[in-house]
Amino acid sequence: MKRIVGRQGSWWLGALAAASLPFLALVPLGAVWLWERQGFVYWFLGTALCFLAAGLLFRRAHRSGDRVPSGDGTTAAGEETPPDPGWSPSDKVAWQRVQGFAAQTSGRMLVDQRALLATGRAVIEEVARHYHPERAEPLWHFTLPEALLLAERISRRTRALTVQAVPGSRSVRIGDVLRLYRVKRTVASVAQSADGPWRAIRLAINPVQAAAAELSRRFQGFAAEGLSSLMLDRIARIVVEEIGREAINLYSGRLRADIDELERLEPPAVAEPAAPAVPLRLLIAGKVNAGKSSLVNALCGDVVAAVDVLAATGQPTSHSVRGADDRPALELVDCAGLERETSIPKLVALAENCDLVLWVAPANDGARDLDRRLLDAVRGHFAGRPQFRAPPVVVVMSHIDRLRPFNEWAPPYDVAAPTGRKAETIRAAMESVAEALGVAAADVVPARLDAGMLYNVDAVWTAVLARVPEARQSQLIRLLRLAGSAGGVAGVARQIVTGGRLLSGLVIEGIAGTRTKT
Repeated sequence: MKRIVGRQGSWWLGALAAASLPFLALVPLGAVWLWERQGFVYWFLGTALCFLAAGLLFRRAHRSGDRVPSGDGTTAAGEETPPDPGWSPSDKVAWQRVQGFAAQTSGRMLVDQRALLATGRAVIEEVARHYHPERAEPLWHFTLPEALLLAERISRRTRALTVQAVPGSRSVRIGDVLRLYRVKRTVASVAQSADGPWRAIRLAINPVQAAAAELSRRFQGFAAEGLSSLMLDRIARIVVEEIGREAINLYSGRLRADIDELERLEPPAVAEPAAPAVPLRLLIAGKVNAGKSSLVNALCGDVVAAVDVLAATGQPTSHSVRGADDRPALELVDCAGLERETSIPKLVALAENCDLVLWVAPANDGARDLDRRLLDAVRGHFAGRPQFRAPPVVVVMSHIDRLRPFNEWAPPYDVAAPTGRKAETIRAAMESVAEALGVAAADVVPARLDAGMLYNVDAVWTAVLARVPEARQSQLIRLLRLAGSAGGVAGVARQIVTGGRLLSGLVIEGIAGTRTKT
């Protein structure tokens, strides 16, 4: 206690007692007042009615107010917790299965250790089977580092919750808690042994008051049972959801690397990162002469990429953009040579290793079938792989200066409320591009990308920044996939060498220590 209140503990406690005394005195004074007026019978009857009402309300809340429809049409206790926004489609399917268990769980599970263990194991097995249906024993399909990282995360979260929410957790020793528990158990035992004789004595002294007290006691238990049932059901649902959440993290591969390891990852075939944190990787894609390299130059703020490259003649090039102010560091991957559908495998491979796609579509090119087929191929690739997360797509509509009227170029143009023919044409082109490529009109940004005649590049940046949170989620899943496959034979060889050095060092140290002793 001294650790809690400090050196001025006595003064602090004295002040607290003095301030509380007037209110605490009301309790014995009220009892004396009731005793003098023979009013305990009415007080007991009043408390009985209050406890009865509380019990009925608790049961009413448990039956109807807190039961919500589940996905399979049944009802479930408690509110359904939405999945994490950064999860992949496959993770969300696993979460639906966890919600199925949570909807069927009961608070009685918490007071039955075997039921709790059986439910937890069933949830974990269901999640493991979802991710690894081909495995005979999916329950054990994780690595030792993943299990250790899971334990580390749970320990870190438990410690933070303990420090924030448990009073005196930094001061009270475990030994103090054990002593308090023993005292509580002793007091409870004495009170239980004295309860029966006291009730018998009270019945002999005043049967009417004793009957009212027994009625109040019975309804107090009725209310406590209703509250306990309501709270236990909610706690049981939270327990099942937390078990399922960590099982998803474990079996989905999200524990393949921690944050530090992810930041050290260097994806292959990209430029040196411009910042310590892993920069977002943007794929610049589109048909030949759409203006991809011009967009790269505009975003970089300098001419760093070759413009008007020949189609299908080179590998994709990448360029670093340093972060500044509210703009994150980027890696721009310029995909050249999308001239026909034979480019789909290359495009899909690049999209799989990028976090956001900037699709460049010329405003003055009405032939958009190839753009749509290429984009649909990317969408179909991710739709068939629910464990991945598709990168968001922003369309940059280039060459808007070549729209009708050709001789007019007097930016800026208000495409939200167009007042001139040029602005109306740009607005119509945006809607046409959005419909043709299957994107929202808000994801189409009109721009002019000619060197020295740039227009609306800031709007492109705004659209990119708006998609950064979604792109970060795609990046996390991409890097975790990369961490899971990193190393290969070379990685195993490095582990063997490191382990050998460690083991030989221990042996040598042991021999040296033995010789020193002898």
